[in-house]
Amino acid sequence: MYLVQRWARILLAILRVRVHVQGDLQMLDSDQGYLMVANHISWLDIHVINSLKSMTFVAKSDVAQWPIFGWIAKQIGTIFIKRSQLSDLKRVIQMIQSKIKQHQAICIFPEGTSSDGRQVLEFRSNLFEVVAQTPHQIIPLAIQYQEGGRYSDRAAFIGDMGLIDSIKRIMQSNSLVAYVYLAPPINADKSRQELALQSREAIVASKLFDR
Repeated sequence: MYLVQRWARILLAILRVRVHVQGDLQMLDSDQGYLMVANHISWLDIHVINSLKSMTFVAKSDVAQWPIFGWIAKQIGTIFIKRSQLSDLKRVIQMIQSKIKQHQAICIFPEGTSSDGRQVLEFRSNLFEVVAQTPHQIIPLAIQYQEGGRYSDRAAFIGDMGLIDSIKRIMQSNSLVAYVYLAPPINADKSRQELALQSREAIVASKLFDR
Protein backbone atom coordinates (compact mmCIF):
# COMPACT_ATOMS: atom_id res chain seq x y z
CA MET A 1 0.00 0.00 0.00
CA TYR A 2 3.01 2.27 0.40
CA LEU A 3 3.36 2.27 -3.38
CA VAL A 4 -0.18 3.64 -3.72
CA GLN A 5 0.63 6.50 -1.35
CA ARG A 6 3.89 7.21 -3.18
CA TRP A 7 2.15 7.23 -6.58
CA ALA A 8 -0.47 9.66 -5.27
CA ARG A 9 2.22 12.03 -4.01
CA ILE A 10 4.07 11.87 -7.32
CA LEU A 11 0.87 12.60 -9.25
CA LEU A 12 0.08 15.61 -7.06
CA ALA A 13 3.62 16.91 -7.58
CA ILE A 14 3.22 16.57 -11.37
CA LEU A 15 -0.09 18.45 -11.21
CA ARG A 16 1.49 21.05 -8.87
CA VAL A 17 -1.19 20.51 -6.24
CA ARG A 18 -0.17 21.01 -2.61
CA VAL A 19 -2.01 19.46 0.34
CA HIS A 20 -2.62 21.25 3.63
CA VAL A 21 -3.97 19.15 6.49
CA GLN A 22 -5.69 20.09 9.73
CA GLY A 23 -6.36 17.38 12.28
CA ASP A 24 -4.68 14.29 13.67
CA LEU A 25 -3.09 12.30 10.86
CA GLN A 26 -2.05 9.54 13.26
CA MET A 27 -5.62 8.32 13.62
CA LEU A 28 -5.54 7.23 9.97
CA ASP A 29 -2.98 4.58 10.93
CA SER A 30 -5.36 2.80 13.28
CA ASP A 31 -4.92 -0.98 13.21
CA GLN A 32 -8.72 -1.30 13.35
CA GLY A 33 -10.89 -1.14 10.27
CA TYR A 34 -12.83 2.09 9.85
CA LEU A 35 -15.03 4.00 7.43
CA MET A 36 -13.88 7.37 6.14
CA VAL A 37 -16.56 9.66 4.72
CA ALA A 38 -15.71 12.73 2.65
CA ASN A 39 -17.40 15.39 0.59
CA HIS A 40 -16.69 14.97 -3.11
CA ILE A 41 -15.43 17.54 -5.60
CA SER A 42 -13.17 15.81 -8.10
CA TRP A 43 -11.43 12.65 -9.23
CA LEU A 44 -8.45 14.37 -7.62
CA ASP A 45 -9.96 13.81 -4.15
CA ILE A 46 -8.96 10.14 -4.24
CA HIS A 47 -5.31 10.96 -4.87
CA VAL A 48 -5.27 13.68 -2.22
CA ILE A 49 -6.62 11.21 0.35
CA ASN A 50 -4.31 8.42 -0.81
CA SER A 51 -1.34 10.76 -0.37
CA LEU A 52 -2.22 10.81 3.34
CA LYS A 53 -3.20 7.17 3.75
CA SER A 54 -3.76 4.55 1.09
CA MET A 55 -7.21 3.01 1.38
CA THR A 56 -9.98 1.33 -0.56
CA PHE A 57 -12.52 3.61 -2.24
CA VAL A 58 -16.07 3.07 -3.37
CA ALA A 59 -16.70 4.65 -6.78
CA LYS A 60 -19.39 4.62 -9.43
CA SER A 61 -18.93 1.88 -12.03
CA ASP A 62 -18.31 4.44 -14.81
CA VAL A 63 -14.88 5.20 -13.31
CA ALA A 64 -13.66 1.73 -14.28
CA GLN A 65 -13.88 2.77 -17.95
CA TRP A 66 -11.84 5.96 -17.60
CA PRO A 67 -8.53 6.07 -19.51
CA ILE A 68 -5.49 5.49 -17.27
CA PHE A 69 -7.27 6.41 -14.02
CA GLY A 70 -9.82 3.64 -14.49
CA TRP A 71 -7.00 1.13 -14.76
CA ILE A 72 -5.32 2.61 -11.68
CA ALA A 73 -8.60 2.43 -9.75
CA LYS A 74 -8.86 -1.28 -10.52
CA GLN A 75 -5.25 -1.92 -9.49
CA ILE A 76 -5.71 -0.32 -6.07
CA GLY A 77 -8.80 -2.41 -5.32
CA THR A 78 -11.55 0.16 -5.79
CA ILE A 79 -15.05 -1.21 -5.16
CA PHE A 80 -17.30 -0.20 -8.05
CA ILE A 81 -21.01 0.29 -7.51
CA LYS A 82 -23.77 0.38 -10.12
CA ARG A 83 -25.87 3.19 -8.73
CA SER A 84 -28.67 2.58 -11.19
CA GLN A 85 -29.18 -0.91 -9.72
CA LEU A 86 -30.44 -1.01 -6.14
CA SER A 87 -29.69 -4.72 -6.06
CA ASP A 88 -25.97 -3.95 -6.36
CA LEU A 89 -26.00 -2.10 -3.04
CA LYS A 90 -26.20 -5.34 -1.03
CA ARG A 91 -23.12 -6.74 -2.79
CA VAL A 92 -21.13 -3.57 -2.15
CA ILE A 93 -22.15 -3.42 1.53
CA GLN A 94 -21.02 -7.01 2.02
CA MET A 95 -17.67 -6.28 0.37
CA ILE A 96 -17.06 -3.22 2.53
CA GLN A 97 -18.02 -5.05 5.72
CA SER A 98 -15.63 -7.86 4.85
CA LYS A 99 -12.73 -5.45 4.32
CA ILE A 100 -13.40 -3.51 7.52
CA LYS A 101 -13.44 -6.78 9.46
CA GLN A 102 -10.00 -7.42 7.92
CA HIS A 103 -8.87 -4.13 9.54
CA GLN A 104 -8.86 -2.15 6.30
CA ALA A 105 -9.80 1.51 5.82
CA ILE A 106 -12.62 2.26 3.38
CA CYS A 107 -13.55 5.67 1.99
CA ILE A 108 -16.96 6.64 0.63
CA PHE A 109 -18.40 9.85 -0.81
CA PRO A 110 -21.97 9.96 0.59
CA GLU A 111 -23.10 12.94 -1.49
CA GLY A 112 -23.42 10.45 -4.34
CA THR A 113 -22.03 12.93 -6.86
CA SER A 114 -19.37 15.62 -7.09
CA SER A 115 -20.04 19.29 -6.34
CA ASP A 116 -18.19 22.54 -7.00
CA GLY A 117 -16.86 22.40 -3.44
CA ARG A 118 -18.46 25.60 -2.24
CA GLN A 119 -20.96 23.73 -0.08
CA VAL A 120 -21.59 20.18 1.16
CA LEU A 121 -24.54 18.36 -0.40
CA GLU A 122 -26.89 16.19 1.64
CA PHE A 123 -25.51 12.76 2.52
CA ARG A 124 -27.18 9.57 1.36
CA SER A 125 -27.33 7.11 4.23
CA ASN A 126 -27.33 3.78 2.34
CA LEU A 127 -23.63 2.93 2.66
CA PHE A 128 -23.54 3.90 6.33
CA GLU A 129 -25.29 0.57 6.85
CA VAL A 130 -21.85 -1.11 6.74
CA VAL A 131 -20.93 0.21 10.20
CA ALA A 132 -24.28 1.19 11.74
CA GLN A 133 -24.81 -0.23 15.24
CA THR A 134 -21.26 -1.65 15.38
CA PRO A 135 -18.13 -0.91 17.49
CA HIS A 136 -16.36 0.54 14.43
CA GLN A 137 -15.60 4.21 13.90
CA ILE A 138 -16.22 6.76 11.17
CA ILE A 139 -13.65 9.42 10.30
CA PRO A 140 -15.19 12.45 8.56
CA LEU A 141 -12.91 14.25 6.12
CA ALA A 142 -13.60 17.67 4.62
CA ILE A 143 -11.86 18.79 1.44
CA GLN A 144 -11.86 22.04 -0.47
CA TYR A 145 -9.58 23.39 -3.19
CA GLN A 146 -8.26 26.93 -2.93
CA GLU A 147 -6.01 29.30 -4.80
CA GLY A 148 -4.40 32.24 -3.04
CA GLY A 149 -6.19 31.33 0.19
CA ARG A 150 -9.61 31.57 -1.43
CA TYR A 151 -12.15 29.04 -2.64
CA SER A 152 -11.52 27.77 -6.17
CA ASP A 153 -13.60 25.55 -8.44
CA ARG A 154 -10.59 24.73 -10.63
CA ALA A 155 -10.49 21.08 -9.56
CA ALA A 156 -14.27 20.59 -9.63
CA PHE A 157 -15.26 17.71 -11.91
CA ILE A 158 -18.92 18.35 -12.59
CA GLY A 159 -21.42 18.44 -15.41
CA ASP A 160 -20.22 17.21 -18.79
CA MET A 161 -16.55 17.97 -18.15
CA GLY A 162 -14.14 15.42 -19.63
CA LEU A 163 -11.20 13.97 -17.72
CA ILE A 164 -8.54 15.37 -20.08
CA ASP A 165 -10.10 18.84 -19.93
CA SER A 166 -10.13 18.62 -16.14
CA ILE A 167 -6.45 17.69 -16.02
CA LYS A 168 -5.55 20.57 -18.34
CA ARG A 169 -7.53 23.01 -16.21
CA ILE A 170 -5.78 21.88 -13.04
CA MET A 171 -2.36 22.18 -14.63
CA GLN A 172 -3.05 25.77 -15.68
CA SER A 173 -2.52 26.74 -12.05
CA ASN A 174 0.62 26.55 -9.96
CA SER A 175 -1.05 27.64 -6.71
CA LEU A 176 -3.79 25.05 -6.21
CA VAL A 177 -4.00 23.77 -2.64
CA ALA A 178 -6.19 20.95 -1.36
CA TYR A 179 -7.25 21.89 2.15
CA VAL A 180 -8.12 18.79 4.17
CA TYR A 181 -9.73 18.73 7.60
CA LEU A 182 -9.85 15.53 9.64
CA ALA A 183 -12.66 15.61 12.17
CA PRO A 184 -12.58 13.54 15.38
CA PRO A 185 -13.82 9.96 14.92
CA ILE A 186 -17.51 9.19 15.34
CA ASN A 187 -18.62 6.02 17.11
CA ALA A 188 -20.89 4.02 14.81
CA ASP A 189 -23.30 2.82 17.51
CA LYS A 190 -26.24 4.62 15.86
CA SER A 191 -28.61 4.19 12.95
CA ARG A 192 -27.33 4.81 9.43
CA GLN A 193 -29.49 7.92 9.15
CA GLU A 194 -28.03 9.37 12.35
CA LEU A 195 -24.49 8.54 11.21
CA ALA A 196 -25.02 10.23 7.85
CA LEU A 197 -26.33 13.38 9.52
CA GLN A 198 -23.60 13.48 12.17
CA SER A 199 -20.85 12.88 9.60
CA ARG A 200 -22.08 15.69 7.37
CA GLU A 201 -22.32 18.05 10.34
CA ALA A 202 -18.71 17.25 11.28
CA ILE A 203 -17.54 18.07 7.75
CA VAL A 204 -19.53 21.31 7.57
CA ALA A 205 -18.10 22.27 10.99
CA SER A 206 -14.61 22.32 9.45
CA LYS A 207 -15.38 25.93 8.40
CA LEU A 208 -13.69 25.32 5.06
CA PHE A 209 -16.95 26.11 3.34
CA ASP A 210 -17.32 29.56 4.89
CA ARG A 211 -14.36 31.01 3.00
